[in-house]
Amino acid sequence: MDGMETLRAFYDGKTPFILCFWHGNYIPVLPLFEGFKATVLTSRSDRGDILAQICTCFGYDSIQIPDHGGKASLKLMERLCGAPAAAIAVDGPLGPYHVVKRGVIRLASAMGFSLLPVSLEARWKIILWRRWDRLEIPLPFSRVLLKIKAPLQPPAGGITLGETESWAIRLAEVMEDPGMGKNPISGGPS
Repeated sequence: MDGMETLRAFYDGKTPFILCFWHGNYIPVLPLFEGFKATVLTSRSDRGDILAQICTCFGYDSIQIPDHGGKASLKLMERLCGAPAAAIAVDGPLGPYHVVKRGVIRLASAMGFSLLPVSLEARWKIILWRRWDRLEIPLPFSRVLLKIKAPLQPPAGGITLGETESWAIRLAEVMEDPGMGKNPISGGPS
């Protein structure tokens, strides 16, 4: 099964999930998933406002949450109830680089969402090394490969802090695995 088949199976089965990607890869995520219904979680800030407006151009909904909102952020994220999919940069919006935030794990557990890790790789790109997220900007006409890994399912109904940490580490390891996905694919929905 390739990555798009996994994604379509979630949509067809109406199984709620959170699409997980690294903050430094957010630029190609939006156009690659255009045509799929999703709610993108962004920060409540000037940069989050801009990203929310961009999400609207691609047909996504967005929920803006405080950078360090804790339980207040989780309450806002609960607006995802009934949404087929959410998307979030799991190490964002402020880093550190490639460290999964606990909130995404707690959200998935509390709401019974699966975690669907994705990896993106552009053949030709500019990397902004001085940014905390090492933002990658694909160059025009560069092929961008999307790799989707098998979903992770934290226990539903809430988990302990220790379990949250373990799941965050597990998700990061899966996302860092260069063998993510059986068959890399390019582009968005057909």
